[in-house]
Amino acid sequence: MGLFRIQHCDFEQKFSMENFDTEHENEWEHTGRLQEVAWQERYEYEASLVVATIVANPHIKNVLEIGSGPGILSQKILEKYPELNYHLVDKPFAKKYFEEHDSKGTFFVKDLSNGFDKDGLLDSYDLVISNDFLEHVYNPHAIIKTVYELTHKESVFFISNPNWRMAHQYVYRGLFDFDNFIYLLYTHNFKLEGYYGSNLKTPAYPRISSESLLPDENLTDWNHYMIFKHRI
Repeated sequence: MGLFRIQHCDFEQKFSMENFDTEHENEWEHTGRLQEVAWQERYEYEASLVVATIVANPHIKNVLEIGSGPGILSQKILEKYPELNYHLVDKPFAKKYFEEHDSKGTFFVKDLSNGFDKDGLLDSYDLVISNDFLEHVYNPHAIIKTVYELTHKESVFFISNPNWRMAHQYVYRGLFDFDNFIYLLYTHNFKLEGYYGSNLKTPAYPRISSESLLPDENLTDWNHYMIFKHRI
């Protein structure tokens, strides 16, 4: 069998990581889009899902949101549950927006690209939120491992995982396909406990082999909102 060679491919251009959010410390320097009606409506919907999760798990008191951006989701949740002890983790410009808007909660600046340190955080959280975040980092395994260490048997891990059909930005394509993502969490001792559908829809494309567990009615959900808990 002969050796197959790739001809005339500019790998630096095709696979450059420079366009990924994790490469830019000023990611949240420009936040005008956050005020757009569509974004506000999306955050309202996502906040309603988190609120429903809290209603179903009344023990939730301490909340950690990783990759929170400037904290729009957190403020909508805290409007409903102002007594929550809410911690957020993201980059310096996200914290700048957070502070300029007198947002509620405690904001920690940490590098999340390859994991994150637990300095200053609580020993344990009842709810951890990852909203369209894990697909942007170089080492989601390290993030998930740390989340497991920061949670207990009754904790809830709320994850928004984008559907590939909406042409989202991924560091690792395929890892976040529905079945593969559930397996990723399973290898880190989390099991899928529940699923919320999206209020937004993607273009319709046929089912692929790595989404055999996804119900037909959810194939075009813009995001997969998933509830995980410890399996061990």
